[in-house]
Amino acid sequence: YQSLLQEAYEKVAVQKSALLGMQLTAVLQALYCDHLSEQLVAQEEKQKKRKTGQLNGDGLPRLLTGDKFYNQVVEHQKTAEEVKIEHENHQKLREAQSGVMAAWKEADDARKKRNKDRREGYHEELRLWEVERDLAKQEKRQVGWAKPKLGKLEASVPKPVVDNGAAGNGAEEGDDGNDDGNGEGIDSDSGNGEE
Repeated sequence: YQSLLQEAYEKVAVQKSALLGMQLTAVLQALYCDHLSEQLVAQEEKQKKRKTGQLNGDGLPRLLTGDKFYNQVVEHQKTAEEVKIEHENHQKLREAQSGVMAAWKEADDARKKRNKDRREGYHEELRLWEVERDLAKQEKRQVGWAKPKLGKLEASVPKPVVDNGAAGNGAEEGDDGNDDGNGEGIDSDSGNGEE
């Protein structure tokens, strides 16, 4: 009777270890499947982003006068036209942005130069004041003038940002209006500052 009980315990132990092994296998397979599905989704997204240049991508012969192929050609031409327009709009936007950024960079460089000149002047005044202070200490008298202060420096103007949404919808009309307005504003500001 004891031997039968011992055999039953051994069978249960074997079954438990087999069950544990199956559970581990299932968990590992689930993790692997999740990893593969993420890779597959990423690969499909990458293929969607790729430009499709061929209409006959599967290598099979086509009836070139068929309605289905004709519709594919029309759709391909529309897509190519949209991509071309989008590219031109993006180029115009980049040119406008580079012009605005060049003006901003020039103004920012001038601001940095003014701040640098102001700091240099301050350090020169401070050096003269320290010489005067040391001389006053030797002569046992008070300094004749107050210690110079740097004061507030010019703050930088934030970088200009071009609105991508507005330029994408009506780029040609919007850019013409904005360029004229910005050009006049920059010229008139520069003219007022110099006079």
